[in-house]
Amino acid sequence: MPRGVRSFWLPFAAVAYVGVAAASERGGWAPWTALFVASLGLLAVWRRTAEPPRGEDRVETTARLALRAAAWGAAVFLAARAGPAGRPALDAAANLGAGATTVAALVALARIGGPGGLLTPPPASRSLDAAAFSGLLWGIAVALPAASALSPSAGARVDPLAIDYATTTAGAAGLFVMMAAAWRLRHLRRLELGVGDRAAGALALAITALLVAVPAALLDVAAPDRILPAAGIVASLACTWAATTREPTTVSAALRGILAIMMLGAPVVLLGGVVAVKAPAYAGPVVLATTSLSVVVGLIARAVARPLGPEQSRWLDAIDAASRGALQPEPDAALRAALGALSEATSAPGARPELWRSDPEEVLSVDVAGYLHVEKTAAPARVYELALAEPERTLRAEALTLLEVRRADVRPLLAWFDARRAFSATLIVDDDGPLGFIMLPRGSRTAPMTLEEARAVRVLADRMSSLFAVSSALARSRERELIATARAEEMNTERRRLEHIIELGAGRNALVSERLASRVRQAAYSPAARLAVDQVEELGKSRAMLGLIAPLGVDAAGWAALAHAASPRRGGPLVIVEGTSGAEHDLTRWQDPESSPLALADGGTLVVLDAGALPLEVQELIVATLGRGAAAPSRSTVPPAGLIVSSPEPLDASSVSTTLARCVGDALVRLPSLAERGDDLSALVLAELTRASAGRGAPLGLEPAALRQLVEHEWLGNDAELRAVMVRAAAVTPGSRLTLEALRASGFAQAAPAASAALESSGAPPPVQRRRPRAPGVRRY
Repeated sequence: MPRGVRSFWLPFAAVAYVGVAAASERGGWAPWTALFVASLGLLAVWRRTAEPPRGEDRVETTARLALRAAAWGAAVFLAARAGPAGRPALDAAANLGAGATTVAALVALARIGGPGGLLTPPPASRSLDAAAFSGLLWGIAVALPAASALSPSAGARVDPLAIDYATTTAGAAGLFVMMAAAWRLRHLRRLELGVGDRAAGALALAITALLVAVPAALLDVAAPDRILPAAGIVASLACTWAATTREPTTVSAALRGILAIMMLGAPVVLLGGVVAVKAPAYAGPVVLATTSLSVVVGLIARAVARPLGPEQSRWLDAIDAASRGALQPEPDAALRAALGALSEATSAPGARPELWRSDPEEVLSVDVAGYLHVEKTAAPARVYELALAEPERTLRAEALTLLEVRRADVRPLLAWFDARRAFSATLIVDDDGPLGFIMLPRGSRTAPMTLEEARAVRVLADRMSSLFAVSSALARSRERELIATARAEEMNTERRRLEHIIELGAGRNALVSERLASRVRQAAYSPAARLAVDQVEELGKSRAMLGLIAPLGVDAAGWAALAHAASPRRGGPLVIVEGTSGAEHDLTRWQDPESSPLALADGGTLVVLDAGALPLEVQELIVATLGRGAAAPSRSTVPPAGLIVSSPEPLDASSVSTTLARCVGDALVRLPSLAERGDDLSALVLAELTRASAGRGAPLGLEPAALRQLVEHEWLGNDAELRAVMVRAAAVTPGSRLTLEALRASGFAQAAPAASAALESSGAPPPVQRRRPRAPGVRRY
C-alpha cells in the first residue's frame, strides 16, 4: 500500500466503530450499507490525496489534509445517522462528523493557493477565525449529547430537545459562517485568476445548500436537526472540493450545471416530497411524476446553464470564434478574421480588440466594416516584462488598479491601459520570446476576468503564435521594402542633386579654363601660333602629362588651359601653381590630403609653371602621385588628374628632376614668342589695350602711328611686356584714342626717334615694315 494511504486505518477504525455501534442499535441492512458506502468514499479520498501531483499543482498540503478531514467527518456523520434517532452517543458522533467537516471546509478555503504574478493573497484571506468560531459552535453541539451519553445517572442527562436545538443552531450557523467566509474570500481575492472562481463556487454552493435546507425544514420534509447538519456537510464537501480541485475552471463549469439543476430540480423534489408526505396514498404516482420531471430538468440543464456563464459567456464564444478564424492559411486574412470575431463580444463604441506586434512595432485592428488597419506605434516594455510573470501570460488592468497605491512602477502602465481603454493584454510568444500581445477592450464590462476566459485567450494566443510569426516576418519584409524604396528614392534624389552640382562645377571649371584659353585663341593667326595650338590640343587629348617650353614672358597658363580644355578632364578643376612662389616650396602643404594642390586637382589638371623652381622632393612627390607608375590609387572614380609643367628651358636633368623629365618624355610643345607671331601682334595689342582700359567705361582706340610703333617693337618680354606697356599707356592717355605721343609719354622705348620725327614732318609715307624672322620649320602662307 502506498505510504500516503497508511494513515487511512485510524480514521477508518473510527468510522467503523461508529458504524458498528449504529448497526447494533438499529439492526437491518441500512447501517451496514451506510458503513460500506462511507468506508468506500473515505478510501477513495485517501487514495486520491495520496497520489503525487502531476505537472503544475498550486493546492497547498494543508488544503489536502483538510479534504481528508472533511471526508472523515462526512463518513462519521453518515455512519452515525444510519442508526436510530434519540441515541445521545450517535448524536454526538454525528455532530462531531458535521463539525469536523465544516471546520475542515473553512480551513481549506483559507488555504487556497495563489496563481502567482503581481497579486499576492492578503493576510485576512488566510485567517482561521471562521474555522475557530465554527469549531466552538459544533463543540457545544458535540458536548451536550456526549455528556448525556457518558453520564451514568439519569439526573445528569441533558434534555433531548436541547440537543436538537444545539444541533440545529450549529448546522444553521455553520452554513452562515461558511457563506460569510466564502464571501470574504471572494471579496479579497476576486482578481486572482482561479481563486475568484473557487470562492464564487464555494459561495454559490453554500447559498444553494441553505436555500434547499431551510424550505425542506419548513415544509417538514425532515427534522431540522437532521437536515441542517446534512446540508452543512454537503455544503462543506462542495466547498472543500472547490478549494482543492486541481483545475479551477471545472468549478465554474460544474457550478453552472449545479445551479441550473438546483434551480429547477430542487422545487420539483421538494414539491414531490411534500405531496408524498401529505398524501401517502398517492406516494407512488408522486414519485413517478417527480422522477419524470427530474429527467426533463436534466435534459434542459445545459441550455439553462449557458446564460449563467461569466458576462453571459459572450467573450468565451467570441474567443472560440476567433480561434476558428485564426485557422485560415493566409496570415492577414486569419488575423482579420480573429479580430473581427473578438469585436463581436462588445458593442461599446470605440472598443476594439487589438493585436500588438513587437517587431515591427505596430498595432492591428479592424473597423466595423471588417477592414484591417495597421498603425505604427510601440507598446511599453513593461507590458512584456510583467505579462511574462502573470498567470496565463495575461496582464489585467484590474490587477494594476489594485496595485496602484502600493507600487509606483505600475502607475504609468495603468495610465497607458486607461488611455487605450484596455481590459487585458495576453502575450503571444514563440521559442525566441514575445512576438506581441492580444489586447481586449474594457467596453462596458464590469465583472473581473475568470480563469476560463484567461485560458481561452491564452489558447488563442498560442494558436496564433506561428501565424503571428509569419505575419510579423512579412510585415518586416514589407517595412524593409518600404525603407529600401524610400532610401532608393532619397539616393536617387541625392544623385540628381550631386549630378547637378557636378554639372555646375564642371561648367564653372570649363568657364575658367575657357577664359584662360581665350587669350591664346583670340589672336592665334600666325603659322607658329596655329602649329602650337594644334600640338597642344592633340597632346592634351592623348597624353595625361605635357611639357611646355615657354620663353620668358609667354603666358604659359593660357596654353595650359588650352590643353586642359581639349582633354577628357575638361570638366574637372584647373589648378595652377607658380613654381617661383615660396609658399609652394613647403613639402607638408603638398602632402596635406585636403588642401594639397594634388588633392584639389583630382579629376582635373594640375599646371605647374616654372616647375624647375620647385624643390626636387616636391617634384618627386608630384610625379609619384600623378605619374603613370604611381602606387596610390585615385581618391575618386573620376579620371586621375593630369599634369602640365612649363619651363623656359628644355625639360632635362639640368632644369627639372630626372623623374619628371622622364615622365613627360616627348610630350613637349615649344610655345612661340611674340617675335615669331608677327601676324598676331595687331590683334594681341588691341586685346591687351581693351583689357587695360576696362576702368574707363569704353575701350580706347588706337591711332595707326601708335600701332605701327608697337608692331615694330621687338618685345623681348613677350606677353608680359606687352601687357605692362598697354597698362602704362592706358593710364597716361587723356583722350579716347592711344596716340603716339601718349605711347611715348608712357615710357615706351622708340626704335629710331629722329627718323620717325622727320618722316612725320615731311608727310612721307612710312617705310615698308621689315619682314620678321620665321620660326624654324614654320612656313608662311
